[in-house]
Amino acid sequence: MFKHILIPTDGSPLAQIAIDSGFALAKDAGAKVTVITVAEPFHIVAADADNIAVITEQEETHICDEAEQVLKDTQARAKTLGLECDALFARATKAHEAIIEAANQIGCDLIAMASHGRKGVRAMVLGSVTSKVLSNSNIPVLVYRQ
Repeated sequence: MFKHILIPTDGSPLAQIAIDSGFALAKDAGAKVTVITVAEPFHIVAADADNIAVITEQEETHICDEAEQVLKDTQARAKTLGLECDALFARATKAHEAIIEAANQIGCDLIAMASHGRKGVRAMVLGSVTSKVLSNSNIPVLVYRQ
């Protein structure tokens, strides 16, 4: 069975489905869990160059604080279930690449994540981190659909 499960989260209710289900699977398997939050770099377009640095710094701080809280809350949930849970925060322009890279680097044998399950044109237009992980990972991916 699985020994180390990576669970990506953005703190959304949909991601919570994967966390809860992934934690249950890990508990049954006696597996270690690592949760990861990936944030894209903040980009701003503004006419006033003096304000760009201030706004960017404030937004970066907000993104990091939010990610830290999501990870702390998730680790606290794991602890109540008696699970060993590490947490990672990554900055990347392509979240799916950061997820796959993290799973490979820390030796995960499963990635468990959530998806809306969009189909057709909506899926093609909107794209999906989950579908990109599925398409590019050499590690098995378990998808929890809403």
